Amino acid sequence: MKKYIKPVIKFIAADILFDILCTIFAAYIPVLQKALFDDLAEGILSRIPAIIVAFIVLQGLSCACVYICMLCTWKIAITFEKALKRDLISALLNKDERSFYTYSTSDYISIQGNDITAIEQDYLTPWIDVLRSVNMFVIYAVVIVVYVDWRIALAIILSSFLVVIGPKITGNITSGKRLKYQNQAADYVNCITDLLNGYKLVNRFTRKNILKVHEKTLNTTADKRYAYGKSKTISLSINDAAVRVIQIVSFICACALLMRGEISIGAGVATFSYVSSFISPLESILYDVSAIQSTTEVRKKFLNILSFGIRKDFPAPQNVERGIALRNVTYHNGTFHMRIDHLDFEKGKKYAIVGSNGCGKSTLLKLIMQYLSPDSGTISLDGTPVCELDTSACISYIDQNEYIYRAGLHDNVTIFDSYPEADAQIQNHFWRRKTDTSEDTDCQKMSGGERQLIAFLRVAARKTPIVLMDEPFAAMDVINTEKVQDYLLKSRDMADKTVIVITHAVSEETLAKYDVVVRADAFRVPEVNTGD
Repeated sequence: MKKYIKPVIKFIAADILFDILCTIFAAYIPVLQKALFDDLAEGILSRIPAIIVAFIVLQGLSCACVYICMLCTWKIAITFEKALKRDLISALLNKDERSFYTYSTSDYISIQGNDITAIEQDYLTPWIDVLRSVNMFVIYAVVIVVYVDWRIALAIILSSFLVVIGPKITGNITSGKRLKYQNQAADYVNCITDLLNGYKLVNRFTRKNILKVHEKTLNTTADKRYAYGKSKTISLSINDAAVRVIQIVSFICACALLMRGEISIGAGVATFSYVSSFISPLESILYDVSAIQSTTEVRKKFLNILSFGIRKDFPAPQNVERGIALRNVTYHNGTFHMRIDHLDFEKGKKYAIVGSNGCGKSTLLKLIMQYLSPDSGTISLDGTPVCELDTSACISYIDQNEYIYRAGLHDNVTIFDSYPEADAQIQNHFWRRKTDTSEDTDCQKMSGGERQLIAFLRVAARKTPIVLMDEPFAAMDVINTEKVQDYLLKSRDMADKTVIVITHAVSEETLAKYDVVVRADAFRVPEVNTGD
């Protein structure tokens, strides 16, 4: 966390400085109270106006310092949280595919919201609070020694060492309970995301059972939160007991000194004021240390996500000389097994991949893209294993459910100007703009066919020498399907590019447009029955 504290250190320093000033001003208020009672006891009334003026001035200065401290607190929290969120998203977008999919999108959203908020509120803020409390502790101790009685200060300080016991006893337990709750909170986000995305399946027959699924997850989340709250309550109760012991010790000490006449009534009144003020930072330290310890596992999880699975810098070829070759590739997932002994995709040729559902067509493309890892064998590009390459400059991939951003056409096609060299003529040829469609229209609101057309335009914008497409025409109308196919298979722009398309259109007329038809059913290994 040191990396994230460094940018806010100047604001923390300013916060602590003005908090020290505020504490000094506040610490002198009981001194004025002591002076007021002692002067009244001795019948000295001439200094009372000066005491009143000093009291007002100290209160005004304290108020100004509090205002500056609050501004610094906001600046610290916002800057710290922004740095955490920036690094999280940067780390996620730099992960390799397998590491990225360790968690779901909903998990990452929960981490972005819940975990980062917890780190900011229960780690950084408490640490600053501890510094403030230590300042208050030292300042009040000095003032009590100088203006009240050193024996009272000593009694309070010695009994204050009890504060270290509570967090040590309960810290690890609370930390574990908190992590369980945070993980369950992520599961709840997953649940409601899943249920709301399936809104079209809600009707009078399904609504009751869908609500039951939500209720079950909601109850589990509430139970985990209560378990964490119970653990935290025990921790705070132990801390509260320690504070009350300090109050008892200081009260008895002050009473004994008053009865023996070793301190004045004014000093006694000031003592009780100081005990209350002295206890406040001790309570804060107890609470803050418990809060900091409760985030231990959450911080470990967050830092692990930042460092785990970051994509390595591999060579990134832009041109293809020969093509893609698969040799003795095997892959299995549960009962699904596939084997490819020998398969080549040569430069400039157009391939149609056909086969029954579940035979491994999509799996084949995902293996080439490294979204999946083969159990054995090699997949190479121009003789170099793809696992040793960054293929983003030479291979583009889209499927029938290609993600469309909540943005306009240009940003979706060029991925926010990532491919500024996109050919506007191609875009205008394939995209017939409606009169009510502007450049800023949210493309997520468009039809399935329009979305697939946008996905194709992305391929055109990237201009990679190899194009992989998984059922790219499923939702397109006949006219656009023919136009896109003709462009991919016959246009001058695509003449020297390798195009690999998974298709369910298996008519002789359609398949005749391709150079090679690959039948994926041959790759699936039949499930072996090991029973008697």
